[in-house]
Amino acid sequence: MSGTDRMEYTLTHSSCYMDKMKAVLEWLQNRGYGANLSRYSRYKSHIDDLYNGNPDDLSDLEVRFKKQNEAFQECIQIVQVYEAFKDEDSKGFAERLAKAVYGTDFYDSEKKSDAARDFLYELLVAYWFKGWGYDIDFDQITDVVAKRDGKTVYVECKRIKSIRALEENFKKACKQLSKVEDDTEHYGIVFIDVYNCLADKLKDYEYPNVLAMRHEVQTVLANDFGKPNNNLIHNILDKYVDSTLGVAFTVARCLWLSNVTPQFMIEKKVRTSGKISDENFEILNELLKK
Repeated sequence: MSGTDRMEYTLTHSSCYMDKMKAVLEWLQNRGYGANLSRYSRYKSHIDDLYNGNPDDLSDLEVRFKKQNEAFQECIQIVQVYEAFKDEDSKGFAERLAKAVYGTDFYDSEKKSDAARDFLYELLVAYWFKGWGYDIDFDQITDVVAKRDGKTVYVECKRIKSIRALEENFKKACKQLSKVEDDTEHYGIVFIDVYNCLADKLKDYEYPNVLAMRHEVQTVLANDFGKPNNNLIHNILDKYVDSTLGVAFTVARCLWLSNVTPQFMIEKKVRTSGKISDENFEILNELLKK
């Protein structure tokens, strides 16, 4: 048994999220995060800039579009966190949210650190698990702790900015899961966002339909990430099979159809060790079901 694929994607028109940004900013402000000084307060202007005035040339238009698209994505993700956890009052959640709110407006591949989006990714993974029916505990040792039906899932989350960073971050996450001490029924899973490794392989626009969009993301994820790193992934999973059930590689991106309609795509590919038992294989599939 070499692994299991669990592909899933969320399709939503981005405008339904943008309409909620005012409530998000008020929520952040009321929590004391100075929302009016955060990057989230500036995203509307980045979005509006695409439509203000005529671009100087195609290069200028491309820059404006990229900023608008990334601003859309940032807004969509913070709205998802807001809708899932607007009433969450734990210390662990407050600390994560505070760290996610600030930082640069956009991801910069030249900068080594992108801590704000790293913490945001933890909150997004928590959002996904909550959507699958889990209760989230933010005050534990791992990035996300999710509980459902008497089982506890400990999740370590990483965002990698290059293929070179895969081995170090993957091993670090597995080592963290191996340190979990819990006498109840519990399991470890790693989530790694790999979009930044594939950004130059994925176009952001001119998809004829959502099926073509999904197929393109799946193909790039499989051929440009999965296959070249197959041996490395399985070697690490084999080494940590006792504490890590599997790893979910994720790609989340706002993509555009040919009719100029933005859609939010989430793709997840789950890999397991070839040494995993049949029982744990079934448990892994069950844990990631809604």
